[in-house]
Order: sequence, then C-alpha cells, then structure tokens
Amino acid sequence: MIKLENVSYTYMKGGPFEKKALDNINLEIGKGEFVGLIGHTGSGKSTLIQLLNGLIKPDCGRIMIDGTDITDKNTKMRDIRFKVGLVMQYPEYQLFEETVLKDISFGPSNMGLDNDEVKHRAEFAANLVGLPKELLSKSPFDLSGGQKRRVAIAGVLAMEPKVLILDEPTAGLDPAGRDEILFKIKDMHERMGLTVILVSHSMEDVAKLADRILVMNKGNKEMFDTPENIFRNSERLTEIGLNVPQVTKIVDELRRRGMPLKEGVYTINDALYCIKKALSKGEELC
Repeated sequence: MIKLENVSYTYMKGGPFEKKALDNINLEIGKGEFVGLIGHTGSGKSTLIQLLNGLIKPDCGRIMIDGTDITDKNTKMRDIRFKVGLVMQYPEYQLFEETVLKDISFGPSNMGLDNDEVKHRAEFAANLVGLPKELLSKSPFDLSGGQKRRVAIAGVLAMEPKVLILDEPTAGLDPAGRDEILFKIKDMHERMGLTVILVSHSMEDVAKLADRILVMNKGNKEMFDTPENIFRNSERLTEIGLNVPQVTKIVDELRRRGMPLKEGVYTINDALYCIKKALSKGEELC
C-alpha cells in the first residue's frame, strides 16, 4: 500500500539554516494496517506524513502509494490527495462553512461529484464519526471541541481515501472527548478497511490501537515493529526522549525487583495476567 525507498528530505537546502529532516528512509506499510507513528519533536514525523500526502517532495528516493509513484513528475497530486486523507493537528481551526454538512461536503464537492453523491458521502461520513443528524444543520463553531474534531475527520472521510493520516487527533481534548475520538478512529479502521497512520505522543494510545509502531529519531527510522517488541526496548525509548506506557514502567520495575515477568507488557490486562501468574507460580516466567 505504502512504500518508501531511500527517501530523504532537507529543509532550507543550501542555506545557512539547512536541516536534514529525513535520512534515507526505507519503509513498507500494508493495506489495512494501523500504524502508530511516534518520535520526539524534530524526529521527522511531520515531514514524513507531509511527504505521504504530497505536500512536499523528497530530495531523493521514491514514494509509492497504492502502486503509484507520487515522486514521478507526471503523477497528478490532486488524485493522490484524494487517496491519502490527512487530518492535521487542531483541524477544527480549518472549519469555515455555515453548517456542519457544508463543511463535510467541501472535499467531495471539489472532486467533481454530483450534488446527490456529495450529500450521500457527507451524511455517510458524519454517521461514521458519530455526528447526529440534528447537528448537520448547525454551525460548526457552535459545537464542542470533540465534535469539531469529528467534523474535520468526516470531511476527509467523505472523499473516501484509502489511507487516513491523523496528526495528534486528540490534542487539547478532555478525557471523554479523547476516548470518543480514538474509539471512532479504531471503529472506522475496522469497518472500512482503511490504512491508518496515527501520529501521537501518547504511548498508551498507540499501544492500544496500532498493529505496528514506527519510532522516528533524528530523521531516521529507529524501530518499526509490533507494540510488544517496541516496548521490550523501553530503555532505548527513554534514551531517545520517549516515554513508555505507565503499565510498562510498573512491570519493568517489578521485574528489576525480582518478579519473573516478561518484557514488552503494555496493556493493563496483560500486566494483571502476568502478575497473577507470577504470584501463583512463584518462579515461573510469565
């Protein structure tokens, strides 16, 4: 679905403030995969997702999206942006239409679809993200923060992308709004078979949702593996300025104190199972 071959990108190339943001990245993401993208500030996360959407072009290398080379000068980037939906951080700041329905309809309207199809897509996308019909006639500026975030996501979904990239979709939301957005994202991924890339600073979120986690560090691909294998390397994650889930920290500390627990525990349920087993068996490693 997504393939990067030897991709590099440098900001302000040739200038006094030149900065290499990505260095020879090779990466493959399968169709329908849910990938968590993590890394400290300046690690290259934002540059990577902008490259995938065609907002910027790499200095060198090749990027394939669903079999299309988006680095080819003959590729129509407009078509790629319909295929790869990007929801930027705080997307509600980009809402501007009179009503929620019009805002969600903006993307598909620009695809040259007829009015009936545009309306159908907008209503379907609104339903997917959990927006009640009675909200569609309201101004998006009258909604709560979580509802605005859903409108922005629905606007991207209405274009029926094959890839959905979300940059910190829960930033600034209260715990209830955050949980609602994450539940809807996972639900959409499963129901629609979308390839999802979730950029997040929350280790708990990516651990809970992602099939694999991509760790970026200083423009390089540090790790790309399952959550369990990623969090086995909790010391390395800490070294490069990242946290691990709180439950992983607790299990690691218990293991350091002699309890026979396995590495890479990242969910509460798994931790409870392992601790109960270790306490009952005594010496057996969970």
